[in-house]
Amino acid sequence: MPKKVVKRSGKVEEFDREKLVRSMVNAGAPEEVAVEIAKEVESKVRDGATTDEIRRYVLARLKVLAPQAYEAWTFYDRVAKGRITFEDGKYVVVSKGHLYLGREVKDVGPKGLSSSEEVEGILKELEEDLEYGVSKATINARLYALFMGVLKSKAMPVEEKEKSIKLINSFREKLGWKPYELKKPLA
Repeated sequence: MPKKVVKRSGKVEEFDREKLVRSMVNAGAPEEVAVEIAKEVESKVRDGATTDEIRRYVLARLKVLAPQAYEAWTFYDRVAKGRITFEDGKYVVVSKGHLYLGREVKDVGPKGLSSSEEVEGILKELEEDLEYGVSKATINARLYALFMGVLKSKAMPVEEKEKSIKLINSFREKLGWKPYELKKPLA
């Protein structure tokens, strides 16, 4: 009998191992690692588990088995979903003061990217990260997450998506990397 999971919205749906594998592969995990983690989750998940519980387990395993995928997933959640996970409990400064996040997932901002100006700001952040010694592999993972965030944004008009992709590709070219190519027209 299929196990049920509870989404953040409260909606209940069947656990979907393939959906979990796709999410990890989209974050940059090798397929064999994604399949391994998804099998682990499927064997451990209890009926009625929350997607936040599953997400924390997946992130813990990705951190060990595919660190760049872990980085890309958490970065995508922050820039595209306005969501941050803190496993160890930390304080962060948010626009309205301090917020203790504990060991859970919190929405800290609006969901989704809406403009090329936001993307430009994130690229400046990535440039600073490079200056402070963040590895190029991590920057590459974050760029891919940002690119996917732009493509999947429902709040961003097509013209803004086009501008954003040009900004991202200019950044990649400045680092000597090939630009991303669209596989289908923007929507």
